[in-house]
Amino acid sequence: MIPRILFSLLSLAGALSLAACATHYSVSTDYDDQYGFAGKTRYALITPEAIQTTRNDLLRNRIESALHQQLAARGFQRTDKAQADIWISYFATAEQQQDIRTYQSYNTYYGYARCYRCLYPAMPVTTDVQVIHYTEATLMIDIIDPSSNTLKWRGATSSKVTTSQADSMTVAERTEKVNQAIAAILERYPPGTAAP
Repeated sequence: MIPRILFSLLSLAGALSLAACATHYSVSTDYDDQYGFAGKTRYALITPEAIQTTRNDLLRNRIESALHQQLAARGFQRTDKAQADIWISYFATAEQQQDIRTYQSYNTYYGYARCYRCLYPAMPVTTDVQVIHYTEATLMIDIIDPSSNTLKWRGATSSKVTTSQADSMTVAERTEKVNQAIAAILERYPPGTAAP
């Protein structure tokens, strides 16, 4: 079980790394609109159990380093848990998925041709099925109120990547892409901050 989790988390790092090839992340957020976010600049990072138990120090270090850098750049100060205005946690998931596409080959005047989701009538001769295996990776960042120990804000981004793409990434590329994913999520915090 642990090797499978480690592979999934390594795939997650690769997926997050490749997600920014176009340097654009789609970020979704949700938050408690009754909570006052203003003036809460002291934070403590809470490491989630899922990351601790898999012992994926590479991914954990990349995420935590990016969080500290991005938060410092936005004027937040790191402190201990007892002194923090907010607690910050993160969660990373990786799920194996399949993309199945069906192509129909048909006879034309010029010979056989392939068509994906043809919209015009044609007499199909053969049907080809293509299956692409990929990893759907999601990174979530949570803001927690220490006084109530309840979630007040969540930002998340997802991407998909094939195993061969993830395997071809260098360490520097993986680190940079994780940094970009964290930056994209934190651009939406606090609530009301518009995405660029």
